[in-house]
Amino acid sequence: MKEDLEAELEEIVRVGSEKAAKEEWSTTQSNHDAALYNYRFDHVRQVVNVSKNLARELGADEEVVVLAAWLHDIAKPGMGSVKEHGDAGAEMAREILLEKSISQDVVERVCDVIRKHVGLTLKEPIQPLEAQVLWDADKIAKLGAVGLIHYLVNGIKINPGFLLDEVSVQVNDFLLLAERIVASMNTKPGRAIAQERFDTLKYIASALESELKLTGTSR
Repeated sequence: MKEDLEAELEEIVRVGSEKAAKEEWSTTQSNHDAALYNYRFDHVRQVVNVSKNLARELGADEEVVVLAAWLHDIAKPGMGSVKEHGDAGAEMAREILLEKSISQDVVERVCDVIRKHVGLTLKEPIQPLEAQVLWDADKIAKLGAVGLIHYLVNGIKINPGFLLDEVSVQVNDFLLLAERIVASMNTKPGRAIAQERFDTLKYIASALESELKLTGTSR
């Protein structure tokens, strides 16, 4: 085979398919009122569901936990990071909940929980229990198959043109942080769920790496 022929063919296929791929995504979005994918809403729903389960198991105030879970990211509706979104979100939540005639005491507790959910790792557990529940649930949602799917879908926007071999490298790199996230869980049941999801993520990362090596596309 001619030297560098494969590289030339790869470039021909890439260029020839890229225009069509861009047009397909653009056309699909323009033909639908709904966003192709609403990450923030999906993430919040995941956090709410995990929060409810943890609150019931731990005996936390479920009203405070659920209200905080629904509104914990209200200050960052999109995918990007928003500076001090915990504080900003607490103020937005206060306004929303007071308009809904939620008692002042509950509102203040919810705001406190929202302020404290920010970050990926902790040096020591936070207080009160309701804040522990939301913090754990928020981080659990970033792990396991759910976390990986969110990463893959969001990767279309964050890193346009990414390929599976790049995903494999980045997921393996994330495992180092993921292990620290698991160790930072505030609650025993939260840690158990996080560890299970971490193990799932490790398995998928290993399987992906092995399959890419088999096809000769891993780096």
